[in-house]
Amino acid sequence: MSRMYPDRRPRPERRSHARFDRPVEVHGTSESGDIVARMVANDLSLGGLYCSSSLDFPEMTRLAVRLMLPERRPGAVESLDVEAVVVRHREIPSALGGGRFELALFFSGMSDAQREKLARFLALA
Repeated sequence: MSRMYPDRRPRPERRSHARFDRPVEVHGTSESGDIVARMVANDLSLGGLYCSSSLDFPEMTRLAVRLMLPERRPGAVESLDVEAVVVRHREIPSALGGGRFELALFFSGMSDAQREKLARFLALA
């Protein structure tokens, strides 16, 4: 390929976990417990999630995360509490002035039971 026209073939998926790409409500609480953010995850897997948030958290911030997993029954939600670490963040420019942030979270603390619960949810999605 020439430098003018880079190779545009699709790249193989490098992620080791299946993704759930519908919106999931998430609540994140800082390690100190004094900051709580409501987030919307648009990319969820057994390894972590990618979400938008009204609050920014620096990289390596530890969060207590509550995933609000939608069930098959209309309006039914099951919560799942896990530990996560912010691995990436960036501000999303807004014409309205209210800052929004994109955060990538890695699940750093999950019991076998929590992992099984999330795996069942992802398998049914």
